[in-house]
Amino acid sequence: MKRKSGFILQTIGDDVFAVAVTPEAAGIGSMIKLNPTAATIFSLLEGDCTEADCVAALMERFDVTEEIATRDARAFLARLAEAGLLA
Repeated sequence: MKRKSGFILQTIGDDVFAVAVTPEAAGIGSMIKLNPTAATIFSLLEGDCTEADCVAALMERFDVTEEIATRDARAFLARLAEAGLLA
């Protein structure tokens, strides 16, 4: 899976935002604040990746169990799908 184009990740202080850079993306939201888990997944989705790739990245970065990483990845991916952000 891959996210739709039109967003870049921007760090401001300790916060990470997905910033719309196209009119189509701005229709979804011009700036979306992401927590560290969401920022990790959103970054991975710039290229083609699977849910398993997201889970592995969360396990490695945050030292969490596979169960927790899977729950968090699925929840965020579902929110992206609902918002129409997955290509």
